[in-house]
Amino acid sequence: MNVTVEDRRSDADRTDSYKHEALRRRLQADIARMRPDEALPTERRLAERYDVSRATARRALQALREDGLVRSVRGVGTFVSHPHVTKTSTLTSFSEDLRSRGYRPSAELLAAELVEADLHHATALGVDPGTTLHRIERLRLGDGFPICLEIVHLSVERFPDLDESLLKGSLSEALQSTQGVRVVRATQQIRAVNVTGRQAGLLRVKEGSAALLVRRTAFDETGHVVEYGESLCRGDLYEFSLVVTK
Repeated sequence: MNVTVEDRRSDADRTDSYKHEALRRRLQADIARMRPDEALPTERRLAERYDVSRATARRALQALREDGLVRSVRGVGTFVSHPHVTKTSTLTSFSEDLRSRGYRPSAELLAAELVEADLHHATALGVDPGTTLHRIERLRLGDGFPICLEIVHLSVERFPDLDESLLKGSLSEALQSTQGVRVVRATQQIRAVNVTGRQAGLLRVKEGSAALLVRRTAFDETGHVVEYGESLCRGDLYEFSLVVTK
């Protein structure tokens, strides 16, 4: 039986593919035991440790990047990614979404002030322009890591007293437990944007990085607006998953 050059090349390709896939699976198992932002070995060290070529190590790392399990920083290294927070069409709070991905949710209060409603916020809340509103700005965190920058407006007439201690967790859960107001429906508008300087600093990303701007209006059981919020979510950590039927 004659073995052609093409046959040898095909066998080599299959061997390389097997080694690359075996290394990818081994690294995937290692990543499951590592913490977010923990560094992986370099291509050279992976090649030496697992007795493969650097090209095979490079392919395995590229596959892990495509799966969203790691991220690479040029000139610095490759690091374990933070788990994506997936928002579905189910009405859940941000804190619930974080818990479902294994995060410990928290919030850093940046500002809590009274403002006069402009036309945009008055329309969203169904009040007259000039009405006094609560303006609450918070940084939403998962395991102490910033994921979303959130600004929420509520009517002072409806919620005259808001204890700042309640603003370090889920606002909807706090309103239900302290005010007896339960959110049962919400509308959301989602738009792709780029973060500006201050936003980038708070979210710990580069200025101009991709983000999702989510505008949300929440309603209670009587159909009245409870809150209007705008959340700027990191594009590398937050995603939406919707089921569309015909």
